[in-house]
Formats: sequence, C-alpha cells, structure tokens
Amino acid sequence: MYDQQTASEDKRLRIIKGAIKVFSQQGFYKAKIEEIAEQAGVGKGTVYEYFASKEELFLEMFLYIEERCRGTVQRELSGVSAFFDKLQKMFVVIMRFLRDHREMGKILFAGSPPVSEDTQRVLREKNQKMLDDLSGMLEEAAAKGEIRPVDVGVAAQVIFGTLLFVAAQVLFSEDEGLDYNRLAQEVNGVILEGLAERRPGRSS
Repeated sequence: MYDQQTASEDKRLRIIKGAIKVFSQQGFYKAKIEEIAEQAGVGKGTVYEYFASKEELFLEMFLYIEERCRGTVQRELSGVSAFFDKLQKMFVVIMRFLRDHREMGKILFAGSPPVSEDTQRVLREKNQKMLDDLSGMLEEAAAKGEIRPVDVGVAAQVIFGTLLFVAAQVLFSEDEGLDYNRLAQEVNGVILEGLAERRPGRSS
C-alpha cells in the first residue's frame, strides 16, 4: 500500500534528485532552494520541512550519491576473489557509474564547499571508509601472497589517489567510445608492476 510514509520518502528523494541537478550545474553557492524545489516539483517550504538548510541538503545529497556508488561497487565485486581482478573491476565499475550518472559524478569530484566542521568531518569519514576498504583488500592480498608485503596505508592512498584522478578524467572526457576495461587494466598494470623495466638479476 502506498502509505503516508512512502509518500514522504518519495518526496524527500525527489528533493535530493532535484538538488543533484541544481548543485551540479550551479555549484553550492549559486544554487537556490527555489530552483531545487522547482526541479523536485514541490514548494520551497516543503524543502525546509525535510532539510533545515542548504548545507544540510548538500550533505544528504552527497551521502546519497556516495551510497549509490558504494552499493554498486559492492554488488559488482561480490564473488570476485583475486586482488588484481577485484581492483580492475572496482576501477571499471566506478568509471561506468560516473559515465551513467554524470551529474552525481560532478558533485563527487567537484570538492566539498567550505561548510561547517561537522559536515567536513562526515565527508572526511566517508573518504576514510574508502581507504579502509582498500587497506583491507591489500592486507588480504598480502596474506594470500598476491602482492609483496607493503605499508597498506600508503598503498591505499596511492590507489585511492589514482582512482580519483582517472575517474575524474573519465567523467569530464568527451570520448564516448572510451574502453574502460582496457584503461583499468593499464592503470592496474602500473600500480601492480610499477614503471621500472625488468632486467636480469634485478631484485623484485
């Protein structure tokens, strides 16, 4: 049954989706609640019934996007065990998510505005969660002998930084025929094998 709670949740989601469109086009400071309400098909007052301020709406919108992206990655990685395959799959899934949800992606990679410390803390915690997930993957790979023993914290930072850079390039690229699998394979090859040429007698 389509009850009052369901209607309320749908309206809240419509506001968040309206915010995605407006914030991605105009940025945090230029975006107006009136425009977000218009996109959502509700009145300005209704927006404030669900979100106390533009900052709160921005944060909830960001968390919604992050949750959608993380959920997609987790679903796609389930059942993948080998570290190289898992890392490559993660790159491909995130790049495709950004391609299919460009407005969401632009917000994820635009950087958060200088809002309150509480909001900044939540956003930092989300980044740290991604780093923790990568560290866990690296620790598991090292335990299985798939990679050499490394400082997983440093390695996670390197992979995370590479992922952000490559994903941002894909997001703003006009090349619709980009081969995501090939790009992910090339990036992973650099991460896992490095740049040094292998020579006889060279220690690995």
